[in-house]
Amino acid sequence: MSEDRCGYVANISGIGDKGSVCCWRPTWQETDRCIWHTDSTVPAPTYERNRPEDGERLDGADFRQAPLSGSDLLAGCSLVDADFTDATLDSADLSRTDLRRATFRDVDAHGTSFRDANLHDAVFVFADLRSADFRGSRLYRAGLTDVRLNLDTAFDERPVYEDELSGDPSADEVTERAESARWVYRELQRLYEENAFSERAIDYYVREMDLRRRQAWRVRNYLVALKLAGSRWIMRYGTSPWRVVTASLVLILFCAILYPLTGGIQEVGADTAVTYRVEDPTETPGGVLLRAFFKSLYFSVITFATLGYGDIQPVGSWARAIAGIETMLGSLLMALLVFVLTRSVRF
Repeated sequence: MSEDRCGYVANISGIGDKGSVCCWRPTWQETDRCIWHTDSTVPAPTYERNRPEDGERLDGADFRQAPLSGSDLLAGCSLVDADFTDATLDSADLSRTDLRRATFRDVDAHGTSFRDANLHDAVFVFADLRSADFRGSRLYRAGLTDVRLNLDTAFDERPVYEDELSGDPSADEVTERAESARWVYRELQRLYEENAFSERAIDYYVREMDLRRRQAWRVRNYLVALKLAGSRWIMRYGTSPWRVVTASLVLILFCAILYPLTGGIQEVGADTAVTYRVEDPTETPGGVLLRAFFKSLYFSVITFATLGYGDIQPVGSWARAIAGIETMLGSLLMALLVFVLTRSVRF
């Protein structure tokens, strides 16, 4: 390599689709490297005069303290193992860039676009990512530590890895992509919790559990799929006490309708016993139906709550069986409600 050429070779071992490339660009000023690989700070106009082509390989580029505010000159380039420590990147365009193993330490990336970028194994430490755009980016194993987000920081509702599960991928590809998507979901939950955006953290937790449920159906793990489906509808995977309350009310009303039709209930007084039973609802007067329903509703409530006052009892084997099932499900739902309320304190 000529002395007036850079000659830098980036260490990109372990990246299967990239081979090592020796930089052929001319050295800059009195340094022994080009403007992309020198450890000296390069003025922004110099970068602009040497604008790289789309897709050009700048692997291992040194952008420490680089003034790249609002710049789009790196969009679409290969920047594997690049170093952006202390760089100013606010409102810069890094879309479609290959940023695998890149380092963003103490970076101002406010409003920066990382759309459709590959950030696999990239490292963000003490970075300002408020209003940054990560939609379409590949975030698997990207390390984001002590970063600042806000509600305008944009991430995909579904990671790109989950979208790639559609079609007909191989079993190994399904496993790999599903694991990558779950990892991204968990990382986003952690980030939003650390930045006190609990609602966003819950949203990504629910989406992760939805992915697990769909994957269970896909691989025919029906027991897990049914368990997750039940958790989704009854308590939104442990995040919604209102769903537990709704499920409880539905159970109470459903059983209240069944009791008069399956043998009835009997109210025992001091000298009398009144049975509320409906043989044929189409031929029963409306007033009788309402009285039977409200008595049945009262019995359903105390059965659900396992109060068991003893003044009213089910009649017949079917009604007693329904009462036993309601008691069991009532205890379970109340335990779930306590669990969900306790868990919600975490958020």
